Amino acid sequence: MPTASDKTTRRGSFCKQTGFTTVQMLITIALVTIVSAFALFAIDSARASVRLTGATREFASYLEKARSNAIRRNGSSTVTIVDQNTYSVMMDFDGDGTVETRTISLQNGVTFPAGHVGITAQFNWRGRVPGQIGFELISDRGPRSTVQLSGSGDVTIGTEGFPDNEIAEITLNSDPSTIVSGSPSASPIDGSDPSASPSPSPETSPSPSPTAGPSPSPGADPSPEPTVEASPSPGSSPSPSPSASQEASPTPPVCVLSAPSTLSLPRNSSPKTFSVVTITNANNTVITASRTGDISSVSPVSTTLSGNGTISYTIVYAAGTNRAGTVTVSSPCGNKTIQITFN
Repeated sequence: MPTASDKTTRRGSFCKQTGFTTVQMLITIALVTIVSAFALFAIDSARASVRLTGATREFASYLEKARSNAIRRNGSSTVTIVDQNTYSVMMDFDGDGTVETRTISLQNGVTFPAGHVGITAQFNWRGRVPGQIGFELISDRGPRSTVQLSGSGDVTIGTEGFPDNEIAEITLNSDPSTIVSGSPSASPIDGSDPSASPSPSPETSPSPSPTAGPSPSPGADPSPEPTVEASPSPGSSPSPSPSASQEASPTPPVCVLSAPSTLSLPRNSSPKTFSVVTITNANNTVITASRTGDISSVSPVSTTLSGNGTISYTIVYAAGTNRAGTVTVSSPCGNKTIQITFN
């Protein structure tokens, strides 16, 4: 039979096994605090990502609206980066035929890079812009998003774009001598018609006149065959010489394309603008640009230059260290590839 001391011992053991100690409470509170902090950080990052996505889609939608409005009005519309937090849109917003300008602010925590200030996308009556443009939006939490605008006016978000440099060039026939056919049916220079049938001389009589009489002479040939002497001899010979209308094509002036082989840019902000391509003795020469590596866009993609001049290119590159890429400039004067690094 248990004694009173045994009961006291068991009761003490039972009391020790219930409840929490101070150390256990502190550990629990610390774990709850850490989990709550991670949850709040994840929620804050998600909200920043939502703001960046919303601002990007809103900006892309205004580009689409400006392009559609320019086509509908058979006029022009522009979207301009005013500063790092706002951009302006000039178009007919209410459809009354009056063009007005509105300033739109980005959402809180979303900005444009400093190098984007002043960039303008001007849509013509066909909904096109002079060259490909790349826009970038930055969140205060670090993530970035891009909006690509091709020369034909296509607006895309992210990496799914339609770079103009990937569209194959159309080869045009610039030699007029290859258009002239060697067939004699070509029209002569003097304006005469070679297909006209020459008329015989009026003195020729293809129908003989029989001698009137009651009966033919016995000595005459019963089957007279008149001799038709039709000798068409028109005054001018309708035999054009195809080679006579072929003229030597003028020799285009010799042009020169110059650019450095390497270029080092500071890695402080994107995009960057550099003026390193020089064209001399060019006559309506089309210069195109393409990019590789960590360079996400280059503009203008296509430029027409007459005479002498220098072309400035704006490039957008990905964030991070040890970035590099190339910009290739192509023209009838030759091709130049610029190796670009970002320090």
